[in-house]
Amino acid sequence: MKIVLIMVKGNTYSFRNRPFIFKNMPDSLTMGMLYAIIKWSFPEIEVEVIDETVEEIKKEEINADLIGISALTPAFYKAQELSKYFRAKGIPVFIGGLHATLAPETCYEDFDSIIIGLANESLVQLIYDFKNGNLQKEYRQRADMPFENFVFPDRTLYEKKDWRAVELNMVQATYGCSNACKFCVQPYVSCGYHQRPVEDVLAEISKINTRDIEFVDPNCARDIKYLEKMCKGLKKLKKSWFAPMTMTVGKNEKLLRMLKDSGCSGVLVGFESVNLSSIDTISKGFNNISQYEEVVKNFHKYGIEVTGSFVMGLDGDDKDTEKATLDFIIKTGIDYVRFTINTPFPGTEYYNEMKNSGRLITEDYRKYDCCHCVIKPQNLTPEEVETLYKNMWKKSYTFINVLRRICNSGAKLKFLKLVILNYIFGKVYQSMVIKSLKN
Repeated sequence: MKIVLIMVKGNTYSFRNRPFIFKNMPDSLTMGMLYAIIKWSFPEIEVEVIDETVEEIKKEEINADLIGISALTPAFYKAQELSKYFRAKGIPVFIGGLHATLAPETCYEDFDSIIIGLANESLVQLIYDFKNGNLQKEYRQRADMPFENFVFPDRTLYEKKDWRAVELNMVQATYGCSNACKFCVQPYVSCGYHQRPVEDVLAEISKINTRDIEFVDPNCARDIKYLEKMCKGLKKLKKSWFAPMTMTVGKNEKLLRMLKDSGCSGVLVGFESVNLSSIDTISKGFNNISQYEEVVKNFHKYGIEVTGSFVMGLDGDDKDTEKATLDFIIKTGIDYVRFTINTPFPGTEYYNEMKNSGRLITEDYRKYDCCHCVIKPQNLTPEEVETLYKNMWKKSYTFINVLRRICNSGAKLKFLKLVILNYIFGKVYQSMVIKSLKN
């Protein structure tokens, strides 16, 4: 028996749109995890992985007894087209991933089965049922699914496909989020907030050959005691690590010291906006704008780089947002910045709110890539939001503004390295997002 797993991508981050230096860099742990789950329970099954992040999907060359597709919303139409093609050839197709979890009702017609939520248990049951001729229409993550003793992902998956690929260095310790930021999908994806045992996570990390690792958790700092315990273990492993955190961490001196001692090299902080009215509109009141500058300084004090995430097109944004955001980024010396456009994903309360109030501009899922404006903002036109988004990427990463940011960050020993990496990072992402806006 052979199963083919396919990861489809929206135009922005697909293989075709990625710059050369990113061509062989997977951006997700999903395929490595799904592959390992199948091989652990069914070692006799042949499994092939095709990830559109790093390769073209050549559907005519694919032969399998069963096909699984993972898709985010902007890639859903691709998933539908592939499913129709394979089902016409008599090959059953199941779908999982964010879109199937959020909006399963859109999947029933074009797929033989749907995995809703995390696939750790569901995928095994689906394959068991398929082998016994009893494939069900949907498989849902149990609300009480245990989070200990996870199968470790296959980290050499991409290296086996291409000698230029690198080992998967990503790891996930926690799932979901108990915060309710209006634009975020995390409260929907895994039946609540969950933690893997710290010992399990550390055991997995000890098997990673690279020194640098990246946590892909929604928020590593949801439980401070849990994070402190993780830091104590990481200190012994002598890894350099990066993780998403809330800004509250930047006000906790004890925790900052533990982060530094454990090898934390950088954090991703969702500042989202420098406009108080915008923060209020997304139910993220725990972000205290008056403390932003202090938080960045505190991280820098302990040698921890800050990647700031900002959302454009929130209801409080106006014509002054571009200058105010750029001034803040440069003044505080944020090491890296990322930008997205406010996007309500189908299946969320925010999407229903926008649709019911007549504010949706389009229901073309290809535009739900956080690079296009799909709703009517209060104070800007959709075209102005997309221009704002494009300008923030361009202006934040001009060579002079990179220099100004890094100078203000206080970096000394690694100043030149930061400048070079910043400039390359900016150019790479500008290339992808600007191409996307033309589509």
